[in-house]
Amino acid sequence: MFKPRVWGGSYISARFEEAPGGTAIGEAWLLSGHPAGETRDELGRTLPTDSRTGHWFPVLIKLLHANADLSVQVHPNDDQARSVGDLGKTEGWLILDAQPGARICYGHTLDSPAELRQALQEGRMEEFLRYVKVKPGDYFPVPPGTVHALGAGIVALEVQQASDTTYRLYDYGRLENGKPRTLHIEEGIAVTAFPQPELPTMHPDRAGFFSHGSGTLYGAAHSEWRADSALTVYDDNPFFGFAALTVDGHWHADDSGRDSSTMFCVIALDGDVKPHSLPHRAQPYDTWLFEPGEEVYLVGSGRVALVSIPFSDTRG
Repeated sequence: MFKPRVWGGSYISARFEEAPGGTAIGEAWLLSGHPAGETRDELGRTLPTDSRTGHWFPVLIKLLHANADLSVQVHPNDDQARSVGDLGKTEGWLILDAQPGARICYGHTLDSPAELRQALQEGRMEEFLRYVKVKPGDYFPVPPGTVHALGAGIVALEVQQASDTTYRLYDYGRLENGKPRTLHIEEGIAVTAFPQPELPTMHPDRAGFFSHGSGTLYGAAHSEWRADSALTVYDDNPFFGFAALTVDGHWHADDSGRDSSTMFCVIALDGDVKPHSLPHRAQPYDTWLFEPGEEVYLVGSGRVALVSIPFSDTRG
């Protein structure tokens, strides 16, 4: 699924033959069961719903290209999103490419909803935003309530709860089709965290990984993966685990202690890494979903992203 965005560019359309040309594409949805855009596999099948929640497939994976700064935004958690019929949005960004000096907005320094409202009313929001310069390989966890925005010149892989609810706080006065884009001031203020905690940047050479909430994936069910030198584990939360994996020859997941309700998604990044049964070469951003209990056995040379997803299939 390809999503034109006012801040998008040409990176995605240049890498996907099926992407529409002549328009700025900001997002390619690689894996999605959300009503806002459902992807299909090679047999035309959509993703199953999750019997634990009764909702659509619980994780959405995107490739993002920010040719211009995104709006400053914030996402709700599950409880806050329930009123609009959606899931909350816990997400994380793996930076794949970044122009020199590229940065993200990653939090704010305000102390209360009243201060945020005043800063927005006075057009002084940028004075209170935290900015972080980025480079390829950096990972940024974005829990609900975090004020954030990708900046211009960044390509990122985003893993998130399957939600399409975003509250736009500030948009630099930008116009789309000659009109200012809609802001969601009161909704955004209501879900913003105060004070905003300073979140870590996970660098590829830094040991350990980020954990928030009651992480159950890499931290417990797959604790053995943390000792795997081929893996850089970035995130562990109740909704997904996120890692980068380097393969040189072959890689097989250690199934000891594996939760039988966990799915795995593999996204090709660099080189030629693929499931061992696949006859043809992998292409960048090819995406494979392994069902619970299915063997995760990869061959080739290169790098992939590996996402673990807690899931209970309604098909039994």
